[in-house]
Amino acid sequence: MVVALSGVHALQSQQIRTMLMDQVDLTGHRLDPEGLNRPLDEYTAEAITNYLDYRHHRWPNSTNPHLLISRNTATTTAPVGTFWMDRLVKQLPIGLDRLRQDRILEEALANGADPLHLAHVFSLGAKASLRYTTAVAVSPAEENSRTR
Repeated sequence: MVVALSGVHALQSQQIRTMLMDQVDLTGHRLDPEGLNRPLDEYTAEAITNYLDYRHHRWPNSTNPHLLISRNTATTTAPVGTFWMDRLVKQLPIGLDRLRQDRILEEALANGADPLHLAHVFSLGAKASLRYTTAVAVSPAEENSRTR
């Protein structure tokens, strides 16, 4: 589920760690981390549903409002820590930040390197969205070599 939230929705690790249960609308197929109000795809919805089943089975009486909880946070209202997140994804070949970056680059390629689109969809600042669009923009030299 964490990989889907980072790799599909390009959420930052901190956004994933601090996401609240009421920011996930499985029925309406929406995610609303930090007011972003994004559509929820089937893959991520299924991953969240499976996690929620696990969470309820493991900690049936937890009142922690965060989506992700651990044995240390199940009896509190605190989010999981960065160490917990790091250990969770330690075995992956790439980290969550790289998954997020790859997703943003993929979106830039798919939508014609529009910096305003990237800024809106991923809550990026002007410099960051321009950096991503510059990375995928076709240079004049590349354009000339394609037309030959």
